[in-house]
Amino acid sequence: MNNYKNVFKMLPLPCLLLKPRDGFFYIKDANERFFTLSGKTMEELSGMILPDVFPENPEQLGNSWKELHDSLKNVLLSGKSEKLDNFRYDLLIPCLNEFEESYWQMENIPIADEKTGVVNYILFIALDKTSEFLEHNHPTELTGELV
Repeated sequence: MNNYKNVFKMLPLPCLLLKPRDGFFYIKDANERFFTLSGKTMEELSGMILPDVFPENPEQLGNSWKELHDSLKNVLLSGKSEKLDNFRYDLLIPCLNEFEESYWQMENIPIADEKTGVVNYILFIALDKTSEFLEHNHPTELTGELV
């Protein structure tokens, strides 16, 4: 845990260090890639939870935040990493006040106390898979319809 900052800074993917407390997962730290993705500073992010940073698209079917929150709870309780593939979580484009369809591969990794085994933090890593997902599942949307 003491050396996480060095690894954290070097990761080329958006990452968060989440602190579980009272059924929520609060942002304890973020790397530069996450600042770029969210458009927020560490001062703004500190103490927030993910749906505060990235509101859920009300037009998207399903409940993305619930699924992500359930994954975080599973990791907290089991002490085992969990990955969400092709996970849809649309991002709000603030200047347009519209959501952009987005797909992610997310991994939640427990960071446990070495002595007690209690999960104190969860490392949240996100990989944007939108282009890959749309190309594979909706190729005509990206390449255009052949006439």
